[in-house]
Amino acid sequence: METDDGAWWRCAYFAYLDSGLPLDHQDEDEATGRAIASLQDTVSGFLDGALNFGTLKYRMDVASAESQYTFPARTVSSTLSDIALGVPLDDLEPALRRAAVLPDGPGMAKGALMDLEEVLERAVARGTLERSLARPERWAELLACLWHIQDPGWWPLVSDQAIDYLRSRGDISRSEPAQDYAEYVIAARRLAEILGADLAALDHLLSSLGRDEIAVPGTDACFQDSMARAEGFAAEGDTDRALESYERALALRPQTPAALRRKAELYAEKGLNMAAIGELEVLVGMEPGDLEAHRTLVSLYRSQNMVREHNVEVRRWKTLKEARLSPPGN
Repeated sequence: METDDGAWWRCAYFAYLDSGLPLDHQDEDEATGRAIASLQDTVSGFLDGALNFGTLKYRMDVASAESQYTFPARTVSSTLSDIALGVPLDDLEPALRRAAVLPDGPGMAKGALMDLEEVLERAVARGTLERSLARPERWAELLACLWHIQDPGWWPLVSDQAIDYLRSRGDISRSEPAQDYAEYVIAARRLAEILGADLAALDHLLSSLGRDEIAVPGTDACFQDSMARAEGFAAEGDTDRALESYERALALRPQTPAALRRKAELYAEKGLNMAAIGELEVLVGMEPGDLEAHRTLVSLYRSQNMVREHNVEVRRWKTLKEARLSPPGN
């Protein structure tokens, strides 16, 4: 059983990347990116009061249709239509402007969702908005969309499949939609940081896991596969993919001298001497008795005119070499 949650997620992400599934989402992600870019000025203008709700809705509907409803989702357009018909504009416009301002964090996001829900509940109480159209999860999807447009790298869209998968693992609870979204933001940001993935890739990963589309190997198997891939790519002369595979191995087991040594060699072959130095400095910190690593550092420091570092390393190398040559007991 896996004990390192971060390692499990990394293995899952590597399995997803190697599955070919990212290619299935390429067109969708590109369409989403174009739609977001086209809507950023619109949302900014709405928040500033330069554009009204009608313009916001129209431009979001156009972007949705042009992206084949990839983004914004068709359900977001439906929500905008329903609240436009069921909530007086004098109430709706200022309430949506307040709620759509980027929150400072998940707690503020939850508060904004609850504030908007309160305004819309008043419309239900007055009988202008049907109860069947006032499901709280609709407001979470709408505001998440507006926040995502403003900051696509920070605020995830609502993804039912992703949330359901995290809920099945016990990573988030089952509560009301505002709380669910706040917990999802926290979980998504944590995983994106662990994996070095953007939110779109993370959404696809979680959805794929929920559909059992990928098998997640154990950490040992994942590490060995990464090392084998790296060695294979290096033998083929594909240095960039070899370096990427060594990075995968080190993400699972940072204290792996062989991976650090080979990365340094590959960087040096590419003429990236400072990158090679960085790898070797980490290596000699882990393996202070590695004579060859110290010798290579001496050479690289000299090539970069790093006089102070070179002189210090020469002394270390000579001391280590003399200790190796001295008979035991002397």
